[in-house]
Amino acid sequence: MKEIKTDVLIVGSGLVGLVAAHCLSSLNYKVILVDKKNFIDTKNSFKDTRTVAVSEGSKIFLESLSLWSSLKNYAEPIKDIKVYNRSLSNKILFKNQKKNKKLGYVIENKKFSKILIHKLQKFKNTTIHYGFDLTDVKLNDRNSIAFSNKAIVNSKILIAADGKNSKIKKIVGNKTFKKNYAESALVLNFIHQKKLDNSAYEIFYKTGPLAILPMKSSEKNFQSTVIWSNKDRFLKKLINMDPLFVRSFMEEKIGNIVGNINKINSSQIFPLSAHINDFFYNKRLIYVGDAAHSIHPIAGQGWNLGVSDVKNLFELSKNKKIDIGSDLFCQMYNNKSYYKAFQLFQITDKLNLHFMSSVNIYKTLTNIGFGFIERNQLLKNKITKYAMGV
Repeated sequence: MKEIKTDVLIVGSGLVGLVAAHCLSSLNYKVILVDKKNFIDTKNSFKDTRTVAVSEGSKIFLESLSLWSSLKNYAEPIKDIKVYNRSLSNKILFKNQKKNKKLGYVIENKKFSKILIHKLQKFKNTTIHYGFDLTDVKLNDRNSIAFSNKAIVNSKILIAADGKNSKIKKIVGNKTFKKNYAESALVLNFIHQKKLDNSAYEIFYKTGPLAILPMKSSEKNFQSTVIWSNKDRFLKKLINMDPLFVRSFMEEKIGNIVGNINKINSSQIFPLSAHINDFFYNKRLIYVGDAAHSIHPIAGQGWNLGVSDVKNLFELSKNKKIDIGSDLFCQMYNNKSYYKAFQLFQITDKLNLHFMSSVNIYKTLTNIGFGFIERNQLLKNKITKYAMGV
């Protein structure tokens, strides 16, 4: 079996792995990106109908990598976010006060992936290998060695971007604290009657939060995506109903916002869980994105947290005086990335627990809190700035 030498091996070609590959390729490192799945095979590729919510901070970082100019035509900007607690009377309106900046942007995963892969293929110092089935990993002070069905890859650093169920993590043995929620997320992409005017919505029901994100639409067809956390059994039963019933049911839930639902383009269900690794590194190995952490989608910040990891990696990798992959390098990456991930892991978990509580005192406190935040512009601005990542 042939052995390949490289500076960086990235395992996982999801969006976070692709952005990491762009960062390191732009710094002239020799990069190999591998994945077990072949996303270039058009017969089986890009079936994911999910969207990604890109914060203003992540957008600025993508601009610095010369990626945003290719993405912006597919991104629907969010100018304000309307948050409701179980009824339309308890609400908070978040608006961005800064000119030329948005609260975020919504892009379809499949379009995002296609563009990143296309641009990555232009780097002469980067190669992509699909059908790469990782079988073992050996780590030492000098290098990392990844074994697969196709080749042995010897690199200065191994970047695990292989998602929640990271195979690298299982092989190496890094520990994870995991929380399984008794709920799943229903993701619906649909065409509707009313124009949302670049507004996003989040409604906190006792069964779980429901978010409505506007997508890029044509003039006649307004398109959005719904992400609804609810009991897994209920959601599975719902999407197996007659399509006309599903449309009618969703109209009853959100018709006052989106109007009539003309067509549901796609529906998917994803089990919800959250986790965080004990460390984000090992010898000659770092974890990024969902391989390092995942959080409840209540705040819509999961992907942006992965981009924060990549940004930290990028800043460290600029300093060529520090050996990429060395103990010092990996420890510095962990120190820069861990606290923010742990903080969001805790915040989103406690928020979800709070809003789903049926105890009357929690309901009363939530209503009081909503009213207080809505009246306090300074506090609203601080929350908005944090969510934007700027």
